[in-house]
Amino acid sequence: MICVGIASTFWLLNALEKEYTVELTFPVRYTNMPTNTMLVNDPPKQFVLDVRSGGFTLLRYKLSMAFSPLVFNVGEIAGEMMEDKTRESYAISSKRYQKNMADQISSELNVTTIQPDTVYFQFDQIVTQKKKVVPNVNFQLKKQHYLNDEITVIPDSVDVHGPKTILDTLSVVNTVLQNFKELDRLVQRTTALEEIKILGFTPKRVTIQIPVEEYTEKQMTIPLAIDSIPDNLKINLFPAEVKVSFMIGLSRFSEINPSDFKASVSYGDILNKLDYLPVKLEKIPPHLKSVNILPMKIEYLIEK
Repeated sequence: MICVGIASTFWLLNALEKEYTVELTFPVRYTNMPTNTMLVNDPPKQFVLDVRSGGFTLLRYKLSMAFSPLVFNVGEIAGEMMEDKTRESYAISSKRYQKNMADQISSELNVTTIQPDTVYFQFDQIVTQKKKVVPNVNFQLKKQHYLNDEITVIPDSVDVHGPKTILDTLSVVNTVLQNFKELDRLVQRTTALEEIKILGFTPKRVTIQIPVEEYTEKQMTIPLAIDSIPDNLKINLFPAEVKVSFMIGLSRFSEINPSDFKASVSYGDILNKLDYLPVKLEKIPPHLKSVNILPMKIEYLIEK
């Protein structure tokens, strides 16, 4: 057994003195990218190097648990290709970076090949564009409360920074979803914008404003008019006035007057000899809810 052990040891030492070719995998870190651009593809995160060296050296590297990243200096390795500022894609053969990679590892290792044999880079120009912000809200209103205006965002637009090809297809920016229950007053909430990969926003947060107000019922009596009636004709309407009921916010309760409405019947309906004329509301103030008119049809009498 002792003789076998001694023989095996000598055999191993003799074997390790010979040269071998093996694969070693190194992580890669990319530096010196073109200015005012963004890398939009994913170049390989590791290189597989075929290296030739003595058995002792290779065994030491094989037993190592991790290697320091190889630094791939894009600007330096690509060289004159980077001088063309209009160019967005590059294909760099391993012949260009093999020596550079070999210089970063031990001089004891002779690099014979590198995989992949070509590294591709796809860049896009970095630009800034202004985009409209859309509020993303889900809400419930308390009974007899309504929105008295549109939901707004302050500011209504933000500057978006990122690759031009992405920004050219982006129409709006959404806020992060906000949920509200039983709203009974004006709400103002600051929120972040919905994240979009590799894009930046200025500002990063906006304020959503939900104008909620309590509504109350109001009723008014307004006169009726006849559309397109000839000047030489007199027609009596029964009744000559109608009542309009509606819901209105408390802050605007005193602002509404009968002159803000216009109710009418059509002379064309009279020519068609209808027994009852339908009443139309041609003018209604904004911000009203549940508008009703009584009566909806009236009688008439033509004087000769």
